[in-house]
Amino acid sequence: MAKTDTVKIGVIGAGNIGKHHIGCYQKVPGVQVVAVADPVLAAAEGAAKQFNIANVFGCHKDMLEKVEMDGVSVCTPNAFHAPQAIDALKAGKNVLCEKPMSTTVKEAEAMVKAAKESKKLLMLGFVRLFDSGVEVVKKYLDDGQLGQVYHSVVFEVRRRGIPGLGGWFTTKKMSGGGPLIDIGVHALYSTVYMMGSPKPVAVSASCYQKFGNRKPYVYVGMWGSPVPGGTFDVEDYASALIRFENGATCSLECAWAANAGGGSFVHILGDKAGLKWEGGNITFYGENEGYITDFAPQYAKGDAFVAQMKHYADCIRGEAACRCPGEYGLMIQRILNGVYDSSKANREVKL
Repeated sequence: MAKTDTVKIGVIGAGNIGKHHIGCYQKVPGVQVVAVADPVLAAAEGAAKQFNIANVFGCHKDMLEKVEMDGVSVCTPNAFHAPQAIDALKAGKNVLCEKPMSTTVKEAEAMVKAAKESKKLLMLGFVRLFDSGVEVVKKYLDDGQLGQVYHSVVFEVRRRGIPGLGGWFTTKKMSGGGPLIDIGVHALYSTVYMMGSPKPVAVSASCYQKFGNRKPYVYVGMWGSPVPGGTFDVEDYASALIRFENGATCSLECAWAANAGGGSFVHILGDKAGLKWEGGNITFYGENEGYITDFAPQYAKGDAFVAQMKHYADCIRGEAACRCPGEYGLMIQRILNGVYDSSKANREVKL
């Protein structure tokens, strides 16, 4: 399509993340959200009214058939990602699918296959790849300033932070898992990317369920509304060691609830320098002229979601190479499911 053409987008799912996608699309010049679909029609109607969207549907298939569009955002519960993304690809639409890619490797493989067969873009909603800090780290890594990257540490832990306890987030058949697949995936995909995207080959992991079924579950606040008497059959803590083909490793800790100080940070260790990324701030640790040195680069921080939507539109126009294509999402999905497989088998598993 021509650079001046408006990129027309449909959004599947009118919940919080769907509405966030819509709001961010509307901040990107040359992009127009033309339709929204949700099986709860009232939700779709509410989003359409809020954002002044002309076309509203209770079924995503009707939207794909009846409205001209260049791409869609899939913003529904995890269990629906694969079938809805595949429907859109088969209908000739480009797809931006929210994380996680799916709930199983088999479904993720089917999504990649559908993208290849349709010759359309499948992009994953790995929004942290559009954080300005990730771009800074990747530049230092690509320039060789970290040297050989041999290990990383990922820590994504909440003291108490189970979302919507009893709802779809904590129901495995809908979500695919707990904090690993909800918040851990953000830290994981961005860390692997900053490490240079080495191929994962093995995982040794343990998952724990210690808090979600407690009565009472003691907490201060909760994202989403709890569902009294609902299901909690996922982990609330996951710990893993991931091995890569190039010999590097990654230690991952993530939790919705733990008797520990919460926090979110990443360490990446290279033989020339290392770094810590925490709270949007980066500190490098290295040597210079025979001295131990630390330095913290200053950089402009933008809106990662808006940057993600702009990148998606640029990819649709053919003006950019996708930073997080389906194949990258599939690699991350193999790690996620490998963590669960390893925990269940109580041993290291090959990927």
